[in-house]
Parts: sequence; C-alpha cells; structure tokens
Amino acid sequence: MRPIDWMYLFGAAGQLMLAGLCFARGRRSPVALPLAFLCLSTFGWCFTSLTGGVAGHGPWDLLDACFSTLPIPFALHLVVTFVGARRALYPAVIAGYVFFFALALSCLAGFVSPRALAWSYSGTQTAVSLAGLLPALVLIFVLLVRHLVRARDADEKARARMMLAGFVVYAVPATNDTVIGLGFALPHIAAIGALLSAFLLATAVFRFRLFDRDLSVSTALYATALAIAGVAGYLVVFRVLGGSVAALGFGTTVVTLALGAAAYEISTSAAAQRAQVERLVALGRFSSQMAHDFKNPLATIKGALQFLQEEQVRGRPLDAQAHFLGLMLDQVERLGRIADDYERLGRVEPVCRTVDLNSIVDNVVALEPFAARANVVVSSELAPGLPRCELDADLLSRALQNLVRNALEAMPNGGKLVVRTALGADVADRVVVSVEDEGEGMDPRQAERAFDEFYTTKPTGSGLGLAFVRRVARAHGGDASLSSRVGVGTVVSMRLPVSARG
Repeated sequence: MRPIDWMYLFGAAGQLMLAGLCFARGRRSPVALPLAFLCLSTFGWCFTSLTGGVAGHGPWDLLDACFSTLPIPFALHLVVTFVGARRALYPAVIAGYVFFFALALSCLAGFVSPRALAWSYSGTQTAVSLAGLLPALVLIFVLLVRHLVRARDADEKARARMMLAGFVVYAVPATNDTVIGLGFALPHIAAIGALLSAFLLATAVFRFRLFDRDLSVSTALYATALAIAGVAGYLVVFRVLGGSVAALGFGTTVVTLALGAAAYEISTSAAAQRAQVERLVALGRFSSQMAHDFKNPLATIKGALQFLQEEQVRGRPLDAQAHFLGLMLDQVERLGRIADDYERLGRVEPVCRTVDLNSIVDNVVALEPFAARANVVVSSELAPGLPRCELDADLLSRALQNLVRNALEAMPNGGKLVVRTALGADVADRVVVSVEDEGEGMDPRQAERAFDEFYTTKPTGSGLGLAFVRRVARAHGGDASLSSRVGVGTVVSMRLPVSARG
C-alpha cells in the first residue's frame, strides 16, 4: 500500500469511529445524526478511494465520484443544526440534499449507461459539482463565523472554533480534488483533509462536549473498538483478496455491512434503553406530584374520621360534630376536582371563559416572591387596556407557573425576572404574555429542542414543563416561542387569541 492509501485507511477509521460515537449518542443531541451521516459519507469516500488505489481503478472511480458529493449536504445539515438555524434554513438543507443526491445518482448511473459513464468522467460533471459545492461551503463558513462572533460562552466559542477549523481543513482538500477533475495538475490531498477533520471534530466531541453532555467511557470504548475492527477487517481483506477485484469488492462489502449492522444494533439498543429510562423518570416525577396533590385532602378526611371515631368510642353524641361531615364532603369534592384537573391537563382541553389576562398574571406573580431566593427580583410589566380574552384561567395559570419556576431555576446566581403582557404586534386579535429571565441561557441547539417532550437540560428536570406550555398555547389557538443566549438569559412568549377558537 502507498503512503496515501494508509492515510485514506486511517482517515476512514477516524470517520468510522466518529460515526459510532454519534450513533451511540442517538437522539440525545440534535447534531449527533447529521454528524454521523457526514462521517459515514466521508468514510465511504475514503474507502472507495482506498480500494481504488489498492485494486486498481474502474468501477471504484464511479463509487468515488458518487461518495465525493454526499458529505456536502450532511455538512450543511450539521452546521445549520449546530448554529440553531435548522427551522429557518430548512429549505436550503432540503435543496442541498436534492442537488447532491441527484449528482451522486447520476454517477451511479454510469454502471448501466454509457452516456452516464461519459458524463461521470466529464468536465461538465465536475463544473456542476463545483457550482453546488462552492455556495454550500460559503454558507457553511458564514454561518460558523457569525455564530462564533455572536457566542458569548467560552465553551460554545471553543466548539465553534473546532467546527470551523474542521470544515476548513475538510473543504480545502475537497475543493482541490474536485478542481483536479477540470484538468488542473494538483496533488490529491483529500485523505489529509479527512484525517485532520476527523481529529478536529473528535476534539469538539470529547474536549468541548459537542453533544452537550460528557460521553461515557463505554461509549468511547465502543467507538474505538469499532474503528479498530474496521481497520483490521479491511487490512485482512486487502491482504487475502487483493489479487481479485471481484473478491475484493465482495470482501470489503461484507466487512462494511458487518460494521454497519453492529453499530446500528448497539446504538438502537442503547437509544431504546435511554428513552425508556427518561420516560420512567418523567412518569415518576409526575406521579410524585399527583400523590402530593391527593395526600392533603386525604389527610384531612382521615383526621376528621379519626376524631369522629374517637368521639364515638367515648360515647359522645355526634350531632354536635356535623361540621366535620361537611368538611369531609368538601374534601371529597376537592379530590374529584383534582382528578378532573389531571384528566384535563393530560388532554389539555381548555374550558374558556372571558377573563382578564393581567389579573391572571398578577395572581401568579404575587406568589412567586415567596418562592424566589433573596437575590432574585420578580416583577411584572402589564400593558394597560388589554382586551378581555376567552381563556382557560386554570390552564394558563399552570403554564405561567411552569415558566416562572423554570426562570427561577435558571438564575442560581440571582437576577431579574419579568413577566410582561402586550398586544400582538403582528396580529390584531392576539395578546402576548412573556417571561424573561437573566439566567444562564441556552445554546442554539438547546433552544431549538426546548419545547420537545421529555427534553431537559436540568439533571432533575422531567422535560414536560415547556412542552406543556406549548400545548396549552396551541390548545387555545395560539403558540409559544423561545429566544435565548448563553450568559444573557431567556425569553419565553405565549401568543394567545383574544377570542376562543371556533
């Protein structure tokens, strides 16, 4: 094997290791899957280049041309997700997938069509590839630089630098090797870019916690073992079957499929176990809250019954204690209301009445200074003259309590918490209530997932608070939104209609 073949081999191994880490991480980080598929497509590129160098050119060149186009849309998807612009730039991501996958399929068509084969080796195909590659790389560069400038958290800046460095060392060799297809006499340096980018992205994952939380030792060992197994498997195949192109193709395919199956099986099992644990934890906390709500009236009923029983044992008449029967009846009715509330909360079915939004906010804010720490100032800024709205006061109060409690927990070092009301700026028949804190804030990836069910950034959180807030807003015909910056704070807004949905 030539020196460049060894570089392709270790570049492929590094990309395979990163892919294993990402699949093991699964859905717990929004950047995990885009990075996993970026690594797999880069692995395919390195692998086909390696096999073509060992076994000779021909069909491997077509596969090389195919895989060389696939990393770009995955890279764009990864960066858009990393900077928190996934929803805003969704059309650009879809356009990238369509363009580059169509280009890859046109290369694969060379196996069955002479015209497609000629197209795959033509300068026109290279020019078209560059026409899509350069705008995508420029957009990636602009997004990462802008995110680096705007980031205020030191760790987020470090992650952004590593991502930017990784894509620069990846993009320059990729562009260089594509330009070679136009006839320019340049050295092939794609292997160097793949190897260096794997190192830089691995640094972002391990050193700067790209996946938001520390990776477990078992996850790292699993990914390393996967990479070592891949390198060993391919070396054995090259050594034993290198003399036959067909046998080499079959052997490398078997090794690749085996590695993919192992990664998929382990990551799927781990993801299912994590999802089950997270749901059980959330269910446990929800059950604990329900038990707390039911215990108070049950304790009152038990106390009244024990008193009446004691009176009966002493032979005293119970006629004078009739008020205890009324007390127990009140508590039974209270239990019924609590059960109805939980049933309605599960369905989030608002029972709308004409209410004053400012009064609801006043009632919620009036209780919070007693729960807040001494270094937290809770205040309200209520817009005068708000129209009376058709809302479910109970549901809205619970949603606001969730938001205020989250804001208080986000300010361990103190700060100011403000609850505001206002008329909707974009729609005349909307009102807006927002909760603003000066807490730790969220990075763009956390902010995009904040409303997801069971997603939480707190060790003891259930991941149901903000999801419930959005469900309440949408049940009224409105919506909820969030903006946040690390080190600055967070604003969560609920836009609600003045009139109930018809």
